[in-house]
Amino acid sequence: MIAVDLGNFVARRNPPYGYDTDLSLQSLSMMRYDLLTIGEKEVSWGLDELDEALAGHDLRVISNNVLDAETEKPRYDPWAILEAGKIKVGVSAVIGGQSIVPRTLKEREGIVLEDPIASSRRALEQLKKKGAHVTVLLAHAGMESAEEYADSLPGYDVILVGHGRRELKEPQKKNGVILMAGGARSDKLGALTVVWEDGYIRTFEGTTLNLRQDDGPFDPEIRAVTWEKMQLDEKGNRIRQRKPADRVEAEKKKEEEKRVASEQHKKYLGIDNCVVCHADVEAYWKTTIHSRAYATIAESDDWNNPKCWNCHVTGFGERTGHSRRELQPELWNVQCESCHGKGTEHVRGPDRKKVNEATCRKCHTPEWSPDWNYREYLSRIVCTNATRKGRG
Repeated sequence: MIAVDLGNFVARRNPPYGYDTDLSLQSLSMMRYDLLTIGEKEVSWGLDELDEALAGHDLRVISNNVLDAETEKPRYDPWAILEAGKIKVGVSAVIGGQSIVPRTLKEREGIVLEDPIASSRRALEQLKKKGAHVTVLLAHAGMESAEEYADSLPGYDVILVGHGRRELKEPQKKNGVILMAGGARSDKLGALTVVWEDGYIRTFEGTTLNLRQDDGPFDPEIRAVTWEKMQLDEKGNRIRQRKPADRVEAEKKKEEEKRVASEQHKKYLGIDNCVVCHADVEAYWKTTIHSRAYATIAESDDWNNPKCWNCHVTGFGERTGHSRRELQPELWNVQCESCHGKGTEHVRGPDRKKVNEATCRKCHTPEWSPDWNYREYLSRIVCTNATRKGRG
């Protein structure tokens, strides 16, 4: 039996389930995989980093069309001869199709990709010279490209297809070449059996096996590696880890410090600052009752009653807003920031506080505005009218 991997065997850099590339390589080594080839994930992960990781495991990578950009020589062995009983199996590998974008490889990884047909044909010639009875191409290229390879490379007996989610429940034969695809995920295993006799493949059969984490039995050593490192329960599910109490408290404290620091930077600026950009809106605002809100209490017996200031000045009682203890003319009346929020937040970007009926209802209560109607009064205030007139 021969075991091969068709590429994309490295783990993501920020794995959500606790696994990593070293664990993947360790598992492949323990399962005695004979050969691996590379896919786009290995290239994206970094081939120098991959080679360093492979050095610690008994695993062999082949690829016939990944060339060093400077020397134009193969980065990996282009082919290998394996023995299955008395049969010599010649294996080569290629990456191509839609699995990778070649134009960035030279600068990023120091590699170039040779035409997969030309490089695979050359590898096939070498396999024949070495006396291979059965020839196999590991094609990390997707099914569509692999079918093209079958048309152009009829000398191969078998093409095993990697990349893409398409899988074949049974192998197919195209132009005399056996095609087999086992799917794209690690819980899928493609199995192909060929009977070679008197110089020919007499029969073949295959299938795609669906593996599950809770299927067994498991080798105790492999189970110890995967279950313990990945922190799985007996059913193969991820064990939820609770954060230590001190860590939770530290994170809460940090978030509160960030919130306080953010609040420290928020300030009311007053309409004199708003008018720098919104002079047309300010001009219309002066014709509305909002611009005379303070005058209505200043001319009444409640001029010195803080309870009335809340709806007749800007930011009353809030940090940097109108003071509770002194009169601040620059924040008199219902100004822009009364509805749209502190000016510092507006000038940092285009977003403003969303104004809706609830915003208005903070002051226009049934007690103080019994006849107030949101839609009717909305048409009378500065922003809406100024915008409709093309002035805001």
